[in-house]
Amino acid sequence: MTAAHDFDEMVDLLALSRPFERSAGMNMACKIATLPLRDAVTLVVEDWADDKFRQLSAVILRRSAPAIRSFEEIRHLYETAEMAPAT
Repeated sequence: MTAAHDFDEMVDLLALSRPFERSAGMNMACKIATLPLRDAVTLVVEDWADDKFRQLSAVILRRSAPAIRSFEEIRHLYETAEMAPAT
């Protein structure tokens, strides 16, 4: 079963820090932006294309459902958003 997504839903885009960037007291994830879901998946897939670690460490926090932690799911949502009409 495929879940329907509201691509206009506001989400928080996080990026997990690289292991060498972590030190005592630092968060393991930093908030990049609050964006519509459509823009968040586009940012990860298109703008971060040259940084595979960043793509793989992207986390999208939604208020309506569990967080998206898999790059495969983000890429699938990107492809779905490309086919869905923008509102």
